[in-house]
Amino acid sequence: MKFSILTSLLSLAALAAAVPNPLPGGSSTVVRDPTIIYNPSSKKYFVFSTGDNIEIFTSPSLTGPWTRNGSVLHNCSKINLAGNCALWAPDVSFVNGQYVLYYSVSSLGSQNSAIGVATSNTAEPGSWTDWGAVVTSTPGGVYNAIDPNLINANGLHLTFGSYWDGIFQIPLTNITTQASPPPGTHVAGNSGRAAEGGFVYKPPSSQYYFLFFSDGVTPLNGSTSRPPAGQEYKVLVGRSTSPTGPFVGQLGHALTENLNPPTGTLVLGSHDNVYAPGGQSVYHDPVSGRDVIVYHYVPNDAFGGPSYLGINYLDFSSGWPVVVS
Repeated sequence: MKFSILTSLLSLAALAAAVPNPLPGGSSTVVRDPTIIYNPSSKKYFVFSTGDNIEIFTSPSLTGPWTRNGSVLHNCSKINLAGNCALWAPDVSFVNGQYVLYYSVSSLGSQNSAIGVATSNTAEPGSWTDWGAVVTSTPGGVYNAIDPNLINANGLHLTFGSYWDGIFQIPLTNITTQASPPPGTHVAGNSGRAAEGGFVYKPPSSQYYFLFFSDGVTPLNGSTSRPPAGQEYKVLVGRSTSPTGPFVGQLGHALTENLNPPTGTLVLGSHDNVYAPGGQSVYHDPVSGRDVIVYHYVPNDAFGGPSYLGINYLDFSSGWPVVVS
């Protein structure tokens, strides 16, 4: 077991040494759990982030400059739960001619949670309509209804969950309606594992669907101590030929297995001045024609402060996602 853990830590160190730094432009943009989309009509990128009823940032380029530009919801969510004026973990996509944004309503460590959805024709502030809850959870269940992600592949599928018994996925009839009740299909995590932020993505160049997720301890603004090396936030991945899984890592273990070291293949870990990257989303950029990963991280030299916007290109030509320049 010690050998396995040492091997895992050495692999983390080797990968970190080869990882490019984030694209310029995001190092002064404070975000958490960012998600990105491009509006070809306005020729603007939109990044949505946890905070202030889902903060909006816009830019003409992936390399910035990023400008804070209002919020998605100005009068809180219509969901009647604690936290409905401090929304978390947005996920944005374009479905049937409109921008669709899922968000989380909860409080730290609580299962009194809900996933809501809002829509817009432009993604601009002031244009969003809140449709309320799509998935809810209560204490004592196996899942927590936070960290949503929608994929439109052979129908709509909503992935969600954090800690507890892991990350789950249900089909949707439409963007506001469950096709079957939660928890649905178990796709990653187990037994209170620090796994969250599941994001299913199929690159145009690959036959596989990839489930990205954040694993480990994420430092919050004001943190005074770090977890043991290797146990901080990082982005892991598994893949499947189906958008509903099962998803397995490079060693052939399902992401739902309870193993040590934990299952999943490392995509992005701490390196250089980037500490505890996670809260990720993945997007095919229509301007460059390349896949990008968007995430937050804490600068090593400013630990204890806020997290910032990281963007990197991904390459899938090996069959697995690799962060590249």
